[in-house]
Amino acid sequence: MNSMLRVMAACNRVKPGNPAACTDSAEALLLSAAASSPDLVLLPACALSSASCGDLFSSGELLDAASDQLDRLCSISAELSCFVVAGLPLFECGGAVSAVAVLHRGRLIGLLPDQDPPYGMQNTYSERFLPPDTVFSCGSLRFAVCPGNPERLLTRAAALQRTGFDLLLVPACAPVTAGSTQRCLEAARMVSRSLGCAVAVANGGVGESSSPHLYRGFAAVFECGGELGAKIAGQEEISLLCDLDADVIHSQKTFHDYQPAFFSAAADGEKRGLLRPLPTDPFLPPEGPAREAYLDELFELQVRSLCGRMENARIRKLVLGLSGGLDSTLALLVGAAALDALSLPRENLIGVTMPGFGTSDRTYFNALGLLEALGVTSRDISIRAAVTQHFEDIGHDPAVRDITYENAQARERTQILFDLANEQGGLVLGTGDLSEAALGWCTFGGDQLAGYNVNICIPKTVVRLIVERRAARGGEEEEFLRDVLATPVSPELLPAAESGEIAQKTEEIIGPYELHDYFLYHMLRYRFRPAKLYYYSCAAFAGRYQPDYLREKLILFLRRFVSGQFKRSCSPDSARLTDVSLHSAAYQIPSDLDPAVLIGELETITF
Repeated sequence: MNSMLRVMAACNRVKPGNPAACTDSAEALLLSAAASSPDLVLLPACALSSASCGDLFSSGELLDAASDQLDRLCSISAELSCFVVAGLPLFECGGAVSAVAVLHRGRLIGLLPDQDPPYGMQNTYSERFLPPDTVFSCGSLRFAVCPGNPERLLTRAAALQRTGFDLLLVPACAPVTAGSTQRCLEAARMVSRSLGCAVAVANGGVGESSSPHLYRGFAAVFECGGELGAKIAGQEEISLLCDLDADVIHSQKTFHDYQPAFFSAAADGEKRGLLRPLPTDPFLPPEGPAREAYLDELFELQVRSLCGRMENARIRKLVLGLSGGLDSTLALLVGAAALDALSLPRENLIGVTMPGFGTSDRTYFNALGLLEALGVTSRDISIRAAVTQHFEDIGHDPAVRDITYENAQARERTQILFDLANEQGGLVLGTGDLSEAALGWCTFGGDQLAGYNVNICIPKTVVRLIVERRAARGGEEEEFLRDVLATPVSPELLPAAESGEIAQKTEEIIGPYELHDYFLYHMLRYRFRPAKLYYYSCAAFAGRYQPDYLREKLILFLRRFVSGQFKRSCSPDSARLTDVSLHSAAYQIPSDLDPAVLIGELETITF
């Protein structure tokens, strides 16, 4: 994709006092990366000398040798179609100064000052240097160079915002102390997250002297708070290749000042593969303690939002329709926890089972079991007779299992819940999740309505994981939670098969929720166009789904997403609990949008 910029952050092996040996290592790294077609290569500060030369920096021989190696590096870069950024000592104003050179295809574009020069070098610069806030352009990404200790990056990056950079390059050679490497990486991550930009760091250290300081080489690339890659060097040089996406960065940038680029170059479009993490569950942190903590926090925020609504509205009772499916189960758990937090009896939660024409024994008895295990009030109200009478009233043949047949059941259930809430002075809890809202997978005037929605910011794939976390806590409800998790997702509006199994399985009708959640995340978070959504999904799900299947489901997603907007336009109240949501405070489109433009470019893709 033409929005991609391939960055290489590398730490070459240095030999103190021997610029030629330093450049040998840099050349080996550059040549080894040539086949990957990087657009930009970042080497550390002092890459052509080492940082630990001390008073030797005053030696004319060393400075002359470093200058010669800069000429050599220029010649090497002439064979490459990329920028090369590397640091070295130069003679200036009567002494040695630490500079960073920006090269492109054999040309020295300019020199920038190092804000943290090692011992032995001055902090004085002449007109030979470009201003520290110079910005360059590579393809559709603008980059600035910020040499110096990465721990001090936050304040320096803020000062460069007026350049309008998308990518900040940090060539460094900071000595290491216990914990300093992690602090440097965290500072780079924080800058990329808070400014919505990319940050690439190359800190030298491989081959450096270990007296009086210890050095450690590391390289890392961050994009909008996410780590694209990080490596810590041992005794040998390291390199890290990552693909930055300009569309992702431009959608997340928090500053939009603009300074003309000093030098611009096109990005090389001939690349193979996609060198960036492609998690298939982008709504979540990586697996491990961070993910578990995130899921627990999401549940806590659901509870807190409901507590706030109940306290402010002086409501002491909740009414919930429980189907025995995932969404209503999570809403039930949230409701019970909210009552506990407010020191109200769990009997104040009225859980209503409303069996209809498609209700299976499995979901029905799971619902009843959960209500009993959690100690809430249970009501069982069949809708079969009421809906049959309704069909007679409107002249609908119940043998015709159409949309009227299905939606009449959903609307009857909603009427029951609201009337019970009026009777009890309670609040109807909505159960629908983000995935269903995106796909319009709800009945307008039926389960689309509620007094307050607690799941609406959470996609189906995450709902499942939160329920799994609650089941892992044990308790009388665990058995029922485990079976709910094992039950196919279904609206249960059509009669069961002769075997008694659920007839409607949602993911057999619309496709896997993991795909729809993937499409939704990248469309909302980064405003990806459909062709790019397709490109990313093919890379992320390679080996699991065929390209033609992915295109088919993406077209279905886009059609349903657009056609379901009218339901989202009049959604019940809810709190925005996640960064990516369809909450009215976060996303607005017209309800009468024509999907043809979105789908058009997908229909022309050939395999």
